[in-house]
Amino acid sequence: MSRTLRRKNQQHDYEWVLIDWESCIPGIRSPRHDPLSVLGLKVIARYHSDSQVTMSSTAPRWYRKSYDHRLRTRNNRQMRRWLEDAEFDPVFEASHRHDANYSWW
Repeated sequence: MSRTLRRKNQQHDYEWVLIDWESCIPGIRSPRHDPLSVLGLKVIARYHSDSQVTMSSTAPRWYRKSYDHRLRTRNNRQMRRWLEDAEFDPVFEASHRHDANYSWW
């Protein structure tokens, strides 16, 4: 399913997106960009682009690779230990597709 179809009827709350973070003063209501101005449209376009990290995005590739490598190494160690000693009870960790993403956040 395409992203466009999934997001077709979504409503967005641009309250945090339109805040002018450069002139923000703590304790005072922050000035906001006009959503129809050129700068406001640029800010909204950046919000909808894929150039920012969000909670719904995945962990970086380097982290997923190292996470999967550690998991495979642990499981291989258990297997080797069981092959050396038949009395040993191996406990393997099942791999799940999103384990690295869950541990990243």
